[in-house]
Parts: sequence; C-alpha cells; structure tokens
Amino acid sequence: MFEADPTPAEQIERFEAQIDELRDAIRRSRRLVVVGRACAIAGAALLVALIVGLAFFTPVRMIFGISLGLGGLVLMGSSVGSTKQFELSLKLTEDERNAAIDALKLVQLGEGGR
Repeated sequence: MFEADPTPAEQIERFEAQIDELRDAIRRSRRLVVVGRACAIAGAALLVALIVGLAFFTPVRMIFGISLGLGGLVLMGSSVGSTKQFELSLKLTEDERNAAIDALKLVQLGEGGR
C-alpha cells in the first residue's frame, strides 16, 4: 500500500520526465505568445484599415477588430506570465536533479581510465 522511498536513480528519472514536460509546456506557451501577438496586430490593422477607408466599414467589422486586438493582448500577456513561471519551475527542477546526481558521489575517471 505504501511505496518505499524512491532510489536516487528513480528520483533522477522522475526529474528528467518533469524537465521534458516543462520544456514542452514552455514551447507551447511561447507559441501562444506568438499567436497572441499576431492577433493583436491583425486586430489593430483591421481597425486602421476601417478608419483609413481601405476596408468597407461595418459595425461588425469594427467590433471584430477591437475583440481580436484585445483578445490577442490578453493571450499574449497571460502566455508571457505562464512562460516565466514554467522557466522558473524548469530551473528549480534542474537544480533538484543536479543535487540528486551530486548526492550519488560519482567518481570521475581520468582521461585514459575505463
């Protein structure tokens, strides 16, 4: 019923899995930052096109441009915050993994030793 304390090798393996998951989360979060930035720019561009007269003005297009711009800013802002949190968690997990590896007190062989 109760699991025994994990061995150092199991701890290191668990840290490696967490590091892989965090790196994937950081990649996804960075993609969302790019998508949010693109939406914000597209919304602003649509509003400018409506104001200048490059696109036919309708209230729906104006509301869509405002919504797209604001939604993009919100997505970008929250994704930047998430990315920073994931990067901090990644650093802490890597530090824990390195501490677990150092606790093994492995012996480093010289250049010619096997």
